[in-house]
Amino acid sequence: MAQLPLPLMNHGGVRLWRVALAVATISMLLVLSHHTARQQPSLGGSPAAEESPTNFALGMRRPVLESRHNLAARTHRNLRQLIGGADAEAAGDADPMKPHLSVVICGHVDSGKSTTTGRLLFELGGIDEREIERLKTEAKALNKETFLFAFYMDRQKEERERGVTITCATKEFFTKNWHYTIIDAPGHRDFIKNMISGAAQADCAVLMLPADGNAWTAIQKGNHKVGEVQGQTRHHARLLNLLGVKQLICCLNKMDCDQAKYKEERYNEILKELKACLAKVGWKKDFLDKSVPFIPLSGWNGDNLLKKSENMEWWKGADLETVYGKKLHINTLLDCLNDMVQPPERKKDAPLRLPIAGVYRIKGVGDVLAGRVEQGVLKNEADVTFLPTHTPNNPCTGKVFSIEMHHKRVQEAQPGDNVGMNVKGFHKDNPPRAGDVMILNSDKSLTATGEFTAQVQVLDVPHELKPGYSPIGFVRCGRSACKLKKINWKMGKETGGKKVEDPKMLKHGEMAEVVFEPVFGFVAEPFKSCEGLARIAFLDGNGVIMLGKVVKVSGKEYETSKKDKGGDKKDGGKGGKGDAKKDGKKTDKKKSSKKK
Repeated sequence: MAQLPLPLMNHGGVRLWRVALAVATISMLLVLSHHTARQQPSLGGSPAAEESPTNFALGMRRPVLESRHNLAARTHRNLRQLIGGADAEAAGDADPMKPHLSVVICGHVDSGKSTTTGRLLFELGGIDEREIERLKTEAKALNKETFLFAFYMDRQKEERERGVTITCATKEFFTKNWHYTIIDAPGHRDFIKNMISGAAQADCAVLMLPADGNAWTAIQKGNHKVGEVQGQTRHHARLLNLLGVKQLICCLNKMDCDQAKYKEERYNEILKELKACLAKVGWKKDFLDKSVPFIPLSGWNGDNLLKKSENMEWWKGADLETVYGKKLHINTLLDCLNDMVQPPERKKDAPLRLPIAGVYRIKGVGDVLAGRVEQGVLKNEADVTFLPTHTPNNPCTGKVFSIEMHHKRVQEAQPGDNVGMNVKGFHKDNPPRAGDVMILNSDKSLTATGEFTAQVQVLDVPHELKPGYSPIGFVRCGRSACKLKKINWKMGKETGGKKVEDPKMLKHGEMAEVVFEPVFGFVAEPFKSCEGLARIAFLDGNGVIMLGKVVKVSGKEYETSKKDKGGDKKDGGKGGKGDAKKDGKKTDKKKSSKKK
């Protein structure tokens, strides 16, 4: 049980009565929690399995654990309210029927993303006192006391030892208006692919920039010639724009650091550079001036998270006009999440598109697939197909047995929902893979992509791009090497802003229309049909070299011969072996020629 602050015992009988009532309430709720835990049935699976890292990441633990978690959170909020805290009133009721939104937290490594996320959840009553004490002990054991809140999001041993987020962690919280899924994305450039997968699932983004000495590193342009790496806040801002995130919140974090000391001068200095950076990577200046808040905060101390900070009296808030035309005044991050962010237009009547972010096998439950509904509606008992793993010669189909969202079973998943699905019936030799797109069996409007045309912008590349070049293309959670087959046209400084037909190469800063052929299994769709499956990023190593949108797609053609069965299987995600065999044949020919 949490220890009450000593000063509360010295303010008269009324104060003591409130504290006594709080203690009595906690005791009663703990008894109820124990009783509930013994009475509620489980989904299946051994106790050892339910606490496994896979189950924890998926959110597929038993309802009994969820009920205890909710009860502890309510106890925490009740305690805060009874002893005079204001934070309990800021958090909305935990009503899963509220409209669902997803927000991703991104920015440069060590900008305080996980700490701010953990502190926000704590202030909203999502972390109980027992959990806080446990996190304190674990952080102290690693001599990282300041990583207390970050450890709530970073659960892996390697993440805690290195002090960086590696995979995307998701949690839920509630405001007065919305039910949120919050995605904590990695900031290190080595894990940029994980960041793309997380950001692809978001309706809104919180972009972090630290106010300490790393501020300039986080937004630097980068220079290949001198070995200067592009800042990840800059990199993430560009990717968010490409991925179609239309609602942006910028936070200048660590205002409590020695370089900032909560001063307005430091805030204005960084704000000027950040706005210039965002404008250069594609965000419209008018949008930045009218619709994007730039909030000074301290994630560690909680300044300007839920309540306006007393340490920054110069901060008067910001007047905004949202992308949906609503005018409002905001002071804190919670104001933005509750009042500024609105659900985007959802295509409920469109054909189902659900990119698969992860595939997990849970003992006692079976195969669980995690992903976000892009458009359409998914219902229980639906017969589904997974592209591009599914081929005419090697089917990959199944039936949705159950749907869960943050530990709770639901009958259907609507656009924007991040869900876990227990799917049964697919062949064990050809299961779905992360990156597949789930559609209904009856839907014949989507097939694996054989060739696609995209309008792209070439970013900072040190060399020329010619036909034959094969960067890695990312569409939502799917990825494949994509061979550049033809450049239809390009325009840029060298062309005087005019289109040049059938050019031989592309250079830095040019726009072009290019034809690509995926090397392995891949799914994309024209922008008019599904915006989410049309936005594409091309990476070379850890750097984004092209961004664009798909305008035309031709389906992959399959042959029915036995030989093509193996080829189809390779296209479903094991194409590397196919390449190795091809390379092997080439080397064998060379060896035979030498012998001759």
